[in-house]
Amino acid sequence: MSSKYSRRNWLKSSLMLGAGAAMAPAALAGSGYNEFTGEFESDVELNGLKARLNSNENPYGPSAKAQEAFKNAASQGNYYPFEYSREVKAIIAKAEGVTADHIFLGAGSSAILTMTGLAYGVGDGAIMSAFPTFKTMLTTAVNIGCDWRQIQLDSAQKHNLPAMMEAIDEKTKLVYICNPNNPTGTVVDTGELKKFCSAVVNEKKIPVFVDEAYTDFMDNPDQITVIDRIQNGENVIIARTFSKIHGMAGLRIGYGIAQPETVKKITAYGTRLVPVTGPSLRAAMASFGDQPFMDMVKKKNAEAREYTFNELKKLGFKPVGSNTSFMIFPISMEPKPYLEAMREQGVGVRSWVFDDKNWCRVSIGTMEDMKIFIDALKVVHKA
Repeated sequence: MSSKYSRRNWLKSSLMLGAGAAMAPAALAGSGYNEFTGEFESDVELNGLKARLNSNENPYGPSAKAQEAFKNAASQGNYYPFEYSREVKAIIAKAEGVTADHIFLGAGSSAILTMTGLAYGVGDGAIMSAFPTFKTMLTTAVNIGCDWRQIQLDSAQKHNLPAMMEAIDEKTKLVYICNPNNPTGTVVDTGELKKFCSAVVNEKKIPVFVDEAYTDFMDNPDQITVIDRIQNGENVIIARTFSKIHGMAGLRIGYGIAQPETVKKITAYGTRLVPVTGPSLRAAMASFGDQPFMDMVKKKNAEAREYTFNELKKLGFKPVGSNTSFMIFPISMEPKPYLEAMREQGVGVRSWVFDDKNWCRVSIGTMEDMKIFIDALKVVHKA
């Protein structure tokens, strides 16, 4: 099943939420549920939390090398970071097997998504994605008049690629794939995704954007990426970020990979509006080569994720198998009282409503964080 949101729908949805209109389900009216994104938008105060598990932040970073590079670069903060930008692009291009003109930078991958949403959202047409998924590009496009065509995830909470292919029409301007998907943590079969990308690009003449923010948490990230589609000259766009496994969410640096003409199209909408600072670029260079740090983060994340998955099952929950730094599972409580009850226990999490269920998404923190989360859940679950 698919649905389509336009700017009019978005505004109507926002007004409905603010007024608690009768159009919303009775249990959700006025509660903060955003029908547009499927997320329950909470204003939970983060200060004083025992476990901050609501934003998929890396509890171990930035690495010591990245911190040192950032400090050393701060003394040159009086200079524009043009040379740093060129260096970072060259390093990334070499690692990805492309040229530097295939690379563009932004203040986190959210900036990459925002610029792309602007570039492809202008004028009539639609951007297609799974639902639910990461919303930044889609809300950006809708806010400037583009439609958002939503294709529901399949029964395993994965992208339904056949349904997406079937729904493409003359109005489709871009297809967005978040892989692994946020908020579900599920992964599309790599072979099927590559076939999908090639078919959409070559047969439908439509670009495909693949958000790979969480691939580094997987055992075989080099086998998951679709970078070979770009190396082959296809109009595929990839987003990556230093916010997750590199632990640099507060330093704001991400990058996109695409064909040079596509890079020009996207960057016309904002690299100077959302620039990356010199110290952040230096930190990124240091972190990019710090494989021992990334290996440590991946190992600790996997251990804490396995512990959380097993403990949730012991409590009778049915978590969706995750390949990322977060996990989602259905809950019986309504989102607002659930989030408030967890906050009273000192734990911050997030909540979605989709597939006729209420869901909790919990970020994977340290092992201590996850034990705090499980203890809090036991209290809330029994209440």
